[in-house]
Amino acid sequence: MHFFHIFSIFVTLIVIMDTTKTEQQFISAAKTLFVRKGYDETTMIDIAQEAGLSRRTLYSYFESKVEVFQAVINSEVEKVLTQLEEIARQNIPVQQKIVEFVFGYFRLIKETVDRNGTLRSGFFRNSWGLEHFRKAFDLKQKQMLQDIISEGKTTGVFDVVSVRRTAEIMHNCMRGFEAPYIRGKIWQGNTREEIRFEARRLIYGALGYNSETNKQL
Repeated sequence: MHFFHIFSIFVTLIVIMDTTKTEQQFISAAKTLFVRKGYDETTMIDIAQEAGLSRRTLYSYFESKVEVFQAVINSEVEKVLTQLEEIARQNIPVQQKIVEFVFGYFRLIKETVDRNGTLRSGFFRNSWGLEHFRKAFDLKQKQMLQDIISEGKTTGVFDVVSVRRTAEIMHNCMRGFEAPYIRGKIWQGNTREEIRFEARRLIYGALGYNSETNKQL
């Protein structure tokens, strides 16, 4: 019984791995097509053919093109969240961490768009614009912001009244800068050092932190 129990688990793991691999094949194929042809012009038949699998197999994983679209968005969102979590876990001064988090956020968003086409692509206009696709992403991003600000408040580095409210305000400000930043419409003509200096002043001002004592950041 013990042997067969272990064997059963082993077989189950293999099936799960194969399922994940097949699903990723469809997601990768769909992403390629959405960027190349656009969402509206891509069909489920196209996705199956691009993945080199049958349409029947595709429908066993996704009931509609909308579900495939959401899976593609989620795969991109997870990549961004994973890297943001790595920044948030860094063992560095919290005043430096919040700056790195904000700049890392904009860098990752822009890299995601650049990696998958330009904003002219209907796929990415939709992916970053539709609220129901962003809800989970926004909640996790706000939680990371809240954790960093809470760390700063607890250690006496940041002087904020409400951690939650401050994180909410910062999150909304960051969202407002997304599209202009990706399109290169803000901070034109400024050096990287000038941009970081001005952004740091805004961030530290919102958090009640005096950056004059930390010029090295």
